[in-house]
Amino acid sequence: MTAPWTRNDAPASPSNPLPRSVWLARWLWLAATAVGFVRSVIQLSDRRTLTEQVRQLEPELAQHEVDAAVNGGIMFSLLVSIAVAVLYVFLATRTAQGRNWARVIILVLCGLLVFSTAMTLLTTAVGMPEDYVRMFPGLTPDPLSVILGVVIAALDVAVFVLLLRPESGRFFAAARKSR
Repeated sequence: MTAPWTRNDAPASPSNPLPRSVWLARWLWLAATAVGFVRSVIQLSDRRTLTEQVRQLEPELAQHEVDAAVNGGIMFSLLVSIAVAVLYVFLATRTAQGRNWARVIILVLCGLLVFSTAMTLLTTAVGMPEDYVRMFPGLTPDPLSVILGVVIAALDVAVFVLLLRPESGRFFAAARKSR
């Protein structure tokens, strides 16, 4: 068994120091993760709105059934949010250790998250048809959620650009060769 500090997963070595772009991308990715988690907690803390949404979707449920559905939904959503945050921290750590697969996953996620935010902004600006708003009341985003989504998207764009900088590419190439 090897000591933990001798394993080949150290973030950087004297021969392959961690470039500032990768260091900054890691911390911006973690900041976006924190903002996303806070946004999820804020959305889940609005119990009255969640209860109204369940009531609109299933009007025949008794109050105790609505409460159980809301409680279960909050717990499940919170567990998923925690799992996603842990996964994002894991990816950030592996990226700082020179793992190119983690960088690729982060780049793909950044692209998808920015695209999703752009679509949300587009549908919010254009306006959703009233039929959809009545059928799916939870699809209309609240202003705070939109603002936090834009902050996350801006952080993701910065992460994307930083991970594609030439010094980042050299770092990942050198890390790949050293293994």
